[in-house]
Amino acid sequence: MSSYIFRISLFILMFSQLQFPLVFSGYVNVSLEAYSKCSASFSCGIFTGIGYPFWRNDQPDYCGHPGFKLDCQGERATIDINSQKYDINEIYHESQVLRIAKTDFMLNICRVSFINSTLDFNLFEYTLSDQNASLLYDCDHLTEEQPRKREFTCPINNRSSECYFTVPAISSDELSRRCKISLLIPVLEIFADHFTNYLMTIDQVIKEGFEVRWIIDQERCRDCHSSGGKCGYNRTINDFTCFCSHQPSPRTCFRTQPPANSAAANPSTAP
Repeated sequence: MSSYIFRISLFILMFSQLQFPLVFSGYVNVSLEAYSKCSASFSCGIFTGIGYPFWRNDQPDYCGHPGFKLDCQGERATIDINSQKYDINEIYHESQVLRIAKTDFMLNICRVSFINSTLDFNLFEYTLSDQNASLLYDCDHLTEEQPRKREFTCPINNRSSECYFTVPAISSDELSRRCKISLLIPVLEIFADHFTNYLMTIDQVIKEGFEVRWIIDQERCRDCHSSGGKCGYNRTINDFTCFCSHQPSPRTCFRTQPPANSAAANPSTAP
């Protein structure tokens, strides 16, 4: 009996010794692949020097935060926020601010999906430069005095319909009830003032967009870069990871690394 147990134990020991180099080798290969494919910075559209939490549509998904994927086509850069697409007009890295405009509005304010713009407040917040405006579609004629109200027409249901743009946003329920579609959209206050003074058109104000600040902590990424690493994201544990030339780390390439078989270390576990 003891001889049988000894043979079984010896077999298990030999098998584990054969398997370990394969597992370790595969882990190292995945780590090196992530380190080489995730750039410290990249270009998208007209913008350069973009980095984490953003990642390009042609990069692996572990190179950036899931909510910050950029679609880069020619000179355009777009981002999806809460299933709505926005054109990026400006990126201010130091203040972590994007100036964005709803892609539908960039094409034609009459050809929009009539959905109010909403943010993912776990990732973004409005800035103090923003102000709410109203877009009112398919209205009865509005005769009420509104100093910042401007009329335009749109073809709706095969007929020309009266529409209005007001800034600040209309709060009157009566006015809203007289329009079949009422949208609340953010605009930049400085351009709203230009609109009031007849220095900008409705199209121009809306296409200039509004500002959002991304609220992802950048400190860990800066520490990762300082240690020679590449910033990335582990979707298995939903957290930041630092890709190093040998294996990933929770923050920097200087400190002791996690075990090779841990979920935090292995980007290949990301879906």
